This record gives sequence, structure tokens and C-alpha cells, in this order.
Amino acid sequence: MITSQNIGKLLENIKNSKKTESLFFQITKSVIKKTTKNKRYNFSLIKNNIETDFKLSLLYKSILDILIPIIREKKKLTIAQLGQSIDGRIALNNGNSHYINHKKGIHYLHCLRSISDAIIVGSNTIKKDNPQLTTRKIKGSNPRRIIIDGSLSLTNKYKIFNDGYENIIFTKSKKNKILNNSTIIRLDKNDFTKKIIYQINKLGYKYVLIEGGSKTISEFINNKYIDLLQFIIAPIVIGSGINSLNLKEIKSLNKALRPKFSYNILEKELVVNLFLNR
Repeated sequence: MITSQNIGKLLENIKNSKKTESLFFQITKSVIKKTTKNKRYNFSLIKNNIETDFKLSLLYKSILDILIPIIREKKKLTIAQLGQSIDGRIALNNGNSHYINHKKGIHYLHCLRSISDAIIVGSNTIKKDNPQLTTRKIKGSNPRRIIIDGSLSLTNKYKIFNDGYENIIFTKSKKNKILNNSTIIRLDKNDFTKKIIYQINKLGYKYVLIEGGSKTISEFINNKYIDLLQFIIAPIVIGSGINSLNLKEIKSLNKALRPKFSYNILEKELVVNLFLNR
């Protein structure tokens, strides 16, 4: 059986295996044991096709169907993920975004975090949502948190500064400020995003998840840093609010991004994967 207690370990095993390798596991409620075709197993993965000897819940089947092709394709990947309404809104104008997407989608998001070495958000995401950016809904590894705070405006009142997990803060500011459990890296304001990308590559993170917000993800798209842009689209119409993306203006539709794509269903929502650097 696949549960919140073992799906993180399963994804970690798949991520660390050879990309074309056929995989066989003996899975119990809390234990994942990699085995071989000639020994006892109840879960197999051959060319991204899953077979089990037990009932796999629709939620975890959907999560595996989305994530397995991603982690089996490349050893290094930058993913940007956005949850939005069908008309492209990620929040109301007052910042309220709970809940545009189905509540069970949080399990998918935490699985996505668990396969990531680092997670990036902007300071506005911290201010509006006060997230923890952990994998607390499943048993999985927490990614290193990277916060982009150009003016160094965040304070220690937010959750990420009070749980003991480490943060990296990128800023243009020269303010003398101490943030709990954080390393502050000061960068020149010229080509700020390019300098952040250079620093992230220097730190050696292979799987990087950019979780928001709109401005942060748009900046990284403009700088051609994102490999996979993923939208989780809820079947609701908001009609006004904050757009999911705000890219550089184009003068001709010939300049529009038309990448290769795939799609999945997750709890009656549409997951669209756009492969930007393929």
C-alpha cells in the first residue's frame, strides 16, 4: 500500500535510480525495500508504467503518474509550479488564495517538495501565506528554503524563521539584519536574477522547485532558467485578481512561448506540464 508514510521514500528511490532501469519494490505500510524481478515484489515500474499487487488510491496513483516521468527524465531540473483558476488567477487582489485548488492537492505539492533539493519563493509569498515550505503532509525530505527578498523586509515573525530549518536569503539590501536560522547572501542589484541563478548553480542543487509567486516565477522564465513550468488548473472562474504570470510584453504572437507539453488529472483538476528548455 502507498501511504503518506512511504510515498516520499518511494519517490526518493526512483529519483536515485538509473533513469531507464526497471524497478521492483516490496512495499509495506511504512517500509520500501528495493528488490529484483526474481525475488518477491508487489510494485514494479517498467518504462514508467506502474503495476501493483495492491490497491493504489486514485490520489497517489495520480501523484506517481505525474512525478515519475519528471524524475526519470533528467538528473538536473528546475520546476516552477503554479496553482490557478481556469482564467489564470493565483489569488484575489487582497492576496487570499485559500483555496483555489483542491485541498488534497497539498499532498501532491509536498511530494513535489520531497523530490526537490531546494525550494524558491519570493518575500511576498512569505508575507501573504506565511508558509512552512516543508513536507509535513508526507514523510519526506525537506528541501533547502531559498527566499528572494530584495529589500530585506522580512522579519523573524514568520514561520520559516522559527522552526529550526535552514534558509538562504538573497537580497540587494545592505541592511544590517539578523534572521533566525538563515544565511543572508547580498548581491549587486544589477542583473539580480542572473546572479541568483549563478549562486544556486554554485551551491550544486540538482532539483530546484520555484513555488511562487507570480513575479518570482516570471523573472526566472524571462531569464530562461525554468525547464518545466507546471500549472494545476482548478475548474473555477474568479474574474479578477493576481495573474499567474507577468512576462515581458511581446509585439507579435510569433514570439509567444509554444513549448512541448503533457497533461494529467489530479483530483478533478488539470495538471499541465510545459517543457520550456527542451
